[in-house]
Amino acid sequence: MTQTEQFIKATEKLKTEHKIIRLALIILNTLRTQIEGGKKVDTENLEKLLEFFSIFADKCHHGKEENFLFPELEKAGIPKESGPIGVMLYEHQSGRHYLRTINESIKNYKSNQDISTLAKIAEAINEYTALLENHIYKENNILFAMADMHLPDEIQQKLSKEFDEFEVDEIGPQKHDEFHHMLHKMKDDLLGKSKVLDVRDIAPAQRHTLIFEEFNKLKPSESFILVNDHDPKPLYYQFQAEKEGEFDWEYICEGPVIWGVKITKKS
Repeated sequence: MTQTEQFIKATEKLKTEHKIIRLALIILNTLRTQIEGGKKVDTENLEKLLEFFSIFADKCHHGKEENFLFPELEKAGIPKESGPIGVMLYEHQSGRHYLRTINESIKNYKSNQDISTLAKIAEAINEYTALLENHIYKENNILFAMADMHLPDEIQQKLSKEFDEFEVDEIGPQKHDEFHHMLHKMKDDLLGKSKVLDVRDIAPAQRHTLIFEEFNKLKPSESFILVNDHDPKPLYYQFQAEKEGEFDWEYICEGPVIWGVKITKKS
């Protein structure tokens, strides 16, 4: 295998970062659901997540795209204005607007404890989530496919190296791993050590089979977190029909973009 064949494509690195960003969105919307349910507002974790989205997702991840990937795509003939790159840049700016709104609303709530401010936080989280999930879908399935088609391996290899150097320069050599650790600890603290089973990228016809296979692997009192792109109520009815009395079903995140359910096998 040659050196060129061994490297990880720049687009694959960005897709890997999308996975951790989507985990952060699940946690963020779990906190949003708690806010809407009248539970105590966890401003500390909200602020940690804002730091993650501002530094990891925007400054670092979007910075790699804006400073390196997009210019190479333009050189390859993919238009910026009135094209996919322009759309991605506009959405980056929109995301920064929502992050500022959430941050300002959290500061206002901490200073005045005004309940009406919580609605602004929840609304901005919903809008930011919808924007970012749609943005990631378009990049994973359209823009990165175009990049893989138009950028030869030597350019992908150059980009991959530039991404690594940029990350160290912008956020430091350890910050990436620190964010990963922080998110997984926050997930464990909020939801337990249950596995997250995200089926959103799986064909709908295959989801229920996979979910029941995962349930059957559980030992008594064990659980997993199901993440879906719609209310999995039909799945609940199927569980009632096939596993009545054998499971517990607890919503931890209730739409409108991300739905999460903790499914536990009863002891």
